[in-house]
Amino acid sequence: MNVSQRVRFEDLIGKVVHNSYGRPIGKIEDARMEPEGEDYLITHFLIGPLGRLTRIRAFLGELPTLQAIGLGSERDLRPLPWQWFDLSDPERPVLTTENPAS
Repeated sequence: MNVSQRVRFEDLIGKVVHNSYGRPIGKIEDARMEPEGEDYLITHFLIGPLGRLTRIRAFLGELPTLQAIGLGSERDLRPLPWQWFDLSDPERPVLTTENPAS
Protein backbone atom coordinates (compact mmCIF):
# COMPACT_ATOMS: atom_id res chain seq x y z
CA MET A 1 0.00 0.00 0.00
CA ASN A 2 1.20 3.46 -0.80
CA VAL A 3 2.24 5.12 2.48
CA SER A 4 0.47 8.34 1.51
CA GLN A 5 -2.81 6.46 0.94
CA ARG A 6 -5.11 6.67 3.94
CA VAL A 7 -7.75 4.11 4.77
CA ARG A 8 -10.31 4.78 7.47
CA PHE A 9 -10.51 2.03 10.07
CA GLU A 10 -14.29 2.34 10.11
CA ASP A 11 -14.27 1.17 6.49
CA LEU A 12 -12.33 -1.99 7.42
CA ILE A 13 -14.33 -3.25 10.42
CA GLY A 14 -16.13 -6.46 9.55
CA LYS A 15 -14.32 -6.96 6.25
CA VAL A 16 -13.28 -10.52 5.45
CA VAL A 17 -9.52 -10.91 5.22
CA HIS A 18 -8.16 -13.28 2.58
CA ASN A 19 -4.74 -14.89 2.50
CA SER A 20 -2.44 -14.56 -0.50
CA TYR A 21 -4.10 -17.67 -2.04
CA GLY A 22 -7.54 -16.01 -1.92
CA ARG A 23 -8.90 -18.07 0.97
CA PRO A 24 -10.86 -16.23 3.69
CA ILE A 25 -9.09 -16.40 7.07
CA GLY A 26 -11.19 -14.16 9.33
CA LYS A 27 -12.79 -10.77 9.82
CA ILE A 28 -11.28 -7.52 11.00
CA GLU A 29 -12.86 -7.07 14.44
CA ASP A 30 -10.71 -4.40 16.07
CA ALA A 31 -7.29 -2.81 16.05
CA ARG A 32 -4.49 -1.79 18.35
CA MET A 33 -3.61 1.86 17.90
CA GLU A 34 -1.01 4.33 19.11
CA PRO A 35 -1.39 8.11 19.22
CA GLU A 36 0.60 10.17 16.75
CA GLY A 37 -0.06 13.87 17.10
CA GLU A 38 -3.79 14.43 16.72
CA ASP A 39 -4.29 11.11 14.93
CA TYR A 40 -4.01 7.46 15.86
CA LEU A 41 -2.02 4.96 13.83
CA ILE A 42 -2.92 1.30 13.67
CA THR A 43 -0.16 -1.05 14.80
CA HIS A 44 -2.12 -4.32 14.58
CA PHE A 45 -5.40 -5.54 13.19
CA LEU A 46 -7.30 -7.99 15.41
CA ILE A 47 -8.67 -10.78 13.26
CA GLY A 48 -11.62 -12.83 14.51
CA PRO A 49 -13.25 -16.05 13.31
CA LEU A 50 -15.51 -16.29 10.26
CA GLY A 51 -18.17 -18.74 11.41
CA ARG A 52 -21.43 -17.24 12.60
CA LEU A 53 -21.84 -19.77 15.44
CA THR A 54 -18.29 -19.14 16.63
CA ARG A 55 -18.90 -15.39 16.60
CA ILE A 56 -22.16 -15.72 18.56
CA ARG A 57 -20.52 -18.02 21.10
CA ALA A 58 -17.65 -15.52 21.50
CA PHE A 59 -20.11 -12.66 22.04
CA LEU A 60 -22.08 -14.61 24.64
CA GLY A 61 -18.85 -15.59 26.38
CA GLU A 62 -18.08 -11.92 27.00
CA LEU A 63 -21.32 -11.26 28.89
CA PRO A 64 -20.55 -10.38 32.52
CA THR A 65 -23.25 -12.73 33.85
CA LEU A 66 -21.75 -15.74 32.08
CA GLN A 67 -18.24 -14.73 33.13
CA ALA A 68 -19.38 -14.40 36.77
CA ILE A 69 -20.61 -18.01 36.84
CA GLY A 70 -17.52 -19.30 35.03
CA LEU A 71 -19.06 -19.87 31.60
CA GLY A 72 -17.53 -16.85 29.91
CA SER A 73 -14.41 -16.74 27.79
CA GLU A 74 -12.22 -14.25 26.00
CA ARG A 75 -12.69 -13.61 22.30
CA ASP A 76 -10.27 -15.47 20.09
CA LEU A 77 -8.68 -12.55 18.24
CA ARG A 78 -5.33 -12.79 16.47
CA PRO A 79 -3.28 -9.58 16.42
CA LEU A 80 -1.45 -9.21 13.11
CA PRO A 81 0.86 -6.27 12.25
CA TRP A 82 -0.70 -3.83 9.80
CA GLN A 83 2.38 -4.10 7.56
CA TRP A 84 1.35 -7.65 6.67
CA PHE A 85 -1.80 -6.41 4.91
CA ASP A 86 -2.41 -5.23 1.38
CA LEU A 87 -5.11 -2.57 1.73
CA SER A 88 -4.96 -1.28 -1.83
CA ASP A 89 -8.59 -2.48 -2.12
CA PRO A 90 -10.16 -1.71 1.30
CA GLU A 91 -13.21 -3.77 0.34
CA ARG A 92 -11.01 -6.88 0.13
CA PRO A 93 -8.05 -6.74 2.54
CA VAL A 94 -5.37 -9.36 1.88
CA LEU A 95 -2.91 -10.82 4.37
CA THR A 96 0.25 -10.92 2.28
CA THR A 97 2.46 -12.70 4.80
CA GLU A 98 2.43 -14.21 8.26
CA ASN A 99 6.20 -14.14 8.51
CA PRO A 100 8.05 -10.96 7.49
CA ALA A 101 11.27 -12.93 6.98
CA SER A 102 9.74 -15.00 4.16
